[in-house]
Amino acid sequence: MVEGLYVYCILELPADFEIDLLGVDKSHKPYIINCAEVGVLVSQISLLDFSQKELSKKSKNLEWLREKVGRHEEIIEKAMDWTTVIPISFGTIFKHQIKLREAVKQILPEIKKSLNKVKNHREWSLKLYCDFEELRSYIVDSNSQIQELKWRLDNVNEEQNCFLEKRLQEEVSKKTDQEAEELTDYIYNQLAEIASRAQMNELVDMQTGALSKPMLLNSVYLVDKSKASDFLLRLKKLRVFYFNLGFHFYHSGPWPPYSFSKLKL
Repeated sequence: MVEGLYVYCILELPADFEIDLLGVDKSHKPYIINCAEVGVLVSQISLLDFSQKELSKKSKNLEWLREKVGRHEEIIEKAMDWTTVIPISFGTIFKHQIKLREAVKQILPEIKKSLNKVKNHREWSLKLYCDFEELRSYIVDSNSQIQELKWRLDNVNEEQNCFLEKRLQEEVSKKTDQEAEELTDYIYNQLAEIASRAQMNELVDMQTGALSKPMLLNSVYLVDKSKASDFLLRLKKLRVFYFNLGFHFYHSGPWPPYSFSKLKL
């Protein structure tokens, strides 16, 4: 069998390290290769089963892909329990250890810089959704301009009624969209204050099940481990405060810094 090296992550060399999991092939255990002052977590794989041609073909099988990506990420997350890690993309394979060492050496300054940035940090994610009917009801009940238009609508003749009704609906829609945008920015900035780094990702259209509401925010935060409790407490307060306005928070973490340490070997 022709064997190669499957790469999971680059890491700061730990004093102790143990992962009680088999690799993506379910046959070989991951281990660390010392490469130019850093470590690379790898496992042996068959190049017949994991060649680029085979990966392209098997990746069309979503069940197979989900299982392999899941194991890839699970191993990185286990490594994170021991030391600082920089995740490497799924499907990164080297035929020879010498080629892996050369690739690491070429970008060693960038690797060290990334390790320093993410040391003692974890990634958290927040997806924010909004029930616009609930937010609209809040705007109608609380906005003074809307209340004034409603009063005028109740106290005009039939000719003016149609015009004011249209204006009222336009104003409600405008204020609702404006409030949604402003509160989304506020929520993002409140969490970003605690994080060392934060970024907004592209919105994802999730219109099924419990998430059948428009997504307003798809964000990630790199948070120092010492500030994780502060981050989660603020997140909880924001969730409770804005729930009655129709905002729904879905957070996850802690994760390896997938969004903040993108290196390619």
